[in-house]
Amino acid sequence: MEDETVHPVQWWEHAEIIPPVVCNVSPVTREFVSSSVADPSPLEPGVWLIPAHSYLTKPPELIPGYAAVALPDGSDWSHIVDLRGSTVYCTETGEPQTWEALGELPGGLTLQAPESAFDTWQDDRWVLDRPAHTAALQRTASKKKHLLNQYATAPIDTLLDAVEMKIAQESELAALKAWKVYRVELSRVDTTSSTPATTGWPVSPDETAMLAWLTAQGFEASD
Repeated sequence: MEDETVHPVQWWEHAEIIPPVVCNVSPVTREFVSSSVADPSPLEPGVWLIPAHSYLTKPPELIPGYAAVALPDGSDWSHIVDLRGSTVYCTETGEPQTWEALGELPGGLTLQAPESAFDTWQDDRWVLDRPAHTAALQRTASKKKHLLNQYATAPIDTLLDAVEMKIAQESELAALKAWKVYRVELSRVDTTSSTPATTGWPVSPDETAMLAWLTAQGFEASD
């Protein structure tokens, strides 16, 4: 026989009872996390259980780029700039870092990325430090010129040995001339002007081998 026991209706099960909505916040930042329905207190009619870090208040308006943070008494919300996860840059060094805090950025940090390693922070923007940039270009060009000259001198010395010993072949004489012409053209490359050469370098008799040698020496165009 089926159990026909009638269970009493709990106070919160009456149709006219509407459970309140609670807003759950982060215990660290007090920012809005979610909303849920409060649980009833079984032994206290009319009493709703409010979880820790939750408030009986209406959910906040969610605004992109802002976090809704509960006021100390939980009665309302304030909207605070939320840049967490953004890459920010130190205005002293240009070094990037990931921002992990709520609120506006403090002084010394910016969302603007420098366009080069030679930018400096002036008047709330990055400005190219032209003297530093030019000096770096000069160093790079001078280093490249020195390495290329060093590379060209090796075959020239070897081919001159063949000429001196009167055993040079026609192909070697042609190669010697080509390398000498290249070295002269290389010597004419200006690496000391305010805009040192970054293009227009002479082509060597063996460009592929020369470029591979530059790489082997650890030379990078950005050096």
